[in-house]
Amino acid sequence: MFDWVSLQNLAVIGVSFQFGGMAFFAFVFSPMIFKFLDSDQASKFLRQIFPIYYRLSAGISIFPALMLIPLPFHHLEVGILLGIAAIFLFAARVLVPLSNAARDSNNNRKFKFIHRSSVSIYMLQWVALGAVLIRLVS
Repeated sequence: MFDWVSLQNLAVIGVSFQFGGMAFFAFVFSPMIFKFLDSDQASKFLRQIFPIYYRLSAGISIFPALMLIPLPFHHLEVGILLGIAAIFLFAARVLVPLSNAARDSNNNRKFKFIHRSSVSIYMLQWVALGAVLIRLVS
């Protein structure tokens, strides 16, 4: 009945969960916030959400890495997953406060640069997760 349960399959489930969750957050959840809330409310809401989301995402990245550590031949995937987790923590501890400070000081140029950098990093993480997922199911 539970013959499918293995560390690799649990890792695939974890990576799939995160890959889909990141896509949902970027392409559905965030745009809906700006559609249904005015700009000021959306900004306040996202200030509260992003630190939690980034920390949670770091934890979700660590889970499949832990599933893969005992298995041979998955060192690259473990490294990528742990790197993704570290970047999420960096975003929560550094990028979010910098972004908030730039917005609070009305430094739109700095805010736009930090925001674009953050979005680019997020998309690179998403692509890296996709690569890990492809490697795990191949």
